Amino acid sequence: MINKIKNFLIENKTDLKYILFLLIILLVISIPKLLAQINIGIGNWDTYLYLENGRSFAKMGWGDVPSIAPVVPYALSLIFRVAGTYFQEAIFYLDVFAYILGSISFYLLLRFKFDYNTSLVGSVIYSTFTLLYSWVAIGGNDIPGVSLTILSIYLILVAHKFNNNYYYLALPIAAFAFLSRYTAGIMIFSIIFYLMIEKINLKELKKFITGGIIGIICVLPCLYHFYRVLKTPFPFLNQFSGTVSNTKVLDSGYLPNPWYYITHIHQYLSSNVPSEATFDNIINLKNNIPSMISYILIILMIIGMLLIIYNLYQNVKKNDKITLKTRKNVLLTIILILLIVSCIVTVGQVSYIITTVLILGILGIISSLFKKYKIENLDYDLLMISLFFIYLVFQSILSTKNDRYFITVLPFMAYFITNTISYIYNYLNNKELKLNKIKLNTMISLLIVIFFVSTSLGFTSAIPTENHFNDIEESCEWFMNYYPNYGHHVIYSDNWPAVNWYLNIFCSRAVLNNDTPEGVMNLSSHVLGYNSTYLPGEFYIDTNTPVKYDYPGLTKIKTIGDVTIYENTYLLTHGEDKYQLNSTDYNETIKEYFY
Repeated sequence: MINKIKNFLIENKTDLKYILFLLIILLVISIPKLLAQINIGIGNWDTYLYLENGRSFAKMGWGDVPSIAPVVPYALSLIFRVAGTYFQEAIFYLDVFAYILGSISFYLLLRFKFDYNTSLVGSVIYSTFTLLYSWVAIGGNDIPGVSLTILSIYLILVAHKFNNNYYYLALPIAAFAFLSRYTAGIMIFSIIFYLMIEKINLKELKKFITGGIIGIICVLPCLYHFYRVLKTPFPFLNQFSGTVSNTKVLDSGYLPNPWYYITHIHQYLSSNVPSEATFDNIINLKNNIPSMISYILIILMIIGMLLIIYNLYQNVKKNDKITLKTRKNVLLTIILILLIVSCIVTVGQVSYIITTVLILGILGIISSLFKKYKIENLDYDLLMISLFFIYLVFQSILSTKNDRYFITVLPFMAYFITNTISYIYNYLNNKELKLNKIKLNTMISLLIVIFFVSTSLGFTSAIPTENHFNDIEESCEWFMNYYPNYGHHVIYSDNWPAVNWYLNIFCSRAVLNNDTPEGVMNLSSHVLGYNSTYLPGEFYIDTNTPVKYDYPGLTKIKTIGDVTIYENTYLLTHGEDKYQLNSTDYNETIKEYFY
């Protein structure tokens, strides 16, 4: 065993040195981001959902949304149990760990095609994309999801090329990637496509299926949890309904424009926070100022795609003995053209599944046409292309959009950029250019690393510290101090996850849907429990509306920043005994507000 470890270290000595250097770079840029986020506090709505579910899994308190992806909450529950208490910084630490894991995994993934130096540069560029870096330590499930996706793809390649037993590890990790971020699961299309064009043998197929079974067994506790709480083991199917059937899925992030992400790519790759920005500019980049580097990266990405096509052309040109002009190839070429046209014409108009099949069909025909040429890394290129397009198309077709959802596409964009850099480095190597006996490639790589590290640190220094969610925390602290028995009160809020987290009690949802007199009246009716549909509320915590209305039947008792706490007016005038809210007198009183 010791000799195996020793041999492994010797054989991979250079890779380990580069990984160590990459780790140092990642720590240099992630620790300041982590410290900044700890100082700012929670800055994203969904963070509360993962935290409170983690607390629930640890059996330390309330958790309200059992349908969300469970891996991050479960990991948090382990941290809470080890620490003996729950604390919000845990999700920041988990995010940084996932970020580092994903960036190193991406380096390893690039090493299947590129040399050490190029892979390092590519992984640094990926890890400093503004969209990815802006979400480091914020506390979401996007970075854990994409990091486990990258690691899964890497291990699939290891399993196929070196040792089939790695399927037993790769597919369980892929299953956990899916339960980290449900949209990560669509990588299975590319994995199956890759193994099909590689024409794996029966022995390898059996190990792949066994790995898949192990993966299912690993996530069975999560599926059972869903079934026990929600009466269905597959609550995530609703998230894909709009892409499978091409129907609208209404959500707070409903944005049907299929070109939304394409029009904001330059802001996702490299952008700066405006001078009069709020923390919202950190989590939503669409209003940020793109830098010149973003346009250079886009050009490099497009060139990287074209270079793959150019490589096909060069190989065909060199191999005069092999001809493409056979009856079979002509037929395949006609089918290829028809599929490309169909894909372009129907994208967004038909089911995502159909679009995916068309894309994989196109890539499959390309693989078949050029198989005889034995083009180095063609299978790898097609895998990366398939991952890029299926994630891009899926996120674009999905009616619910948010800037952070595009994080799943970033690794494969970085791959094309790395491909261009590789061609540049190879050209320079052929010229044997040196500066003071140091290869020009090495000097360029060092400058690229320094530049992107400095821009990331500059981004961190420009993060706005004013945070709306801190007002919610302070308001909840005031509430706990002023009402020591807060756990026995019925509370409503328009940011119920935050109130759930800070008070560790169940808080009901009550949102002002529109700022008309009718909307104000409807919210009051909802909170006060008129029509006996809901339990009458004692308090309402308004966190989001810019105007704090005088809601009928509710009285303002405290305002902290942009948060206002209301109390049921009936309780203020008749004594704070919530059981009075079941009385006939209470029902008669609130009727006066609505008639």
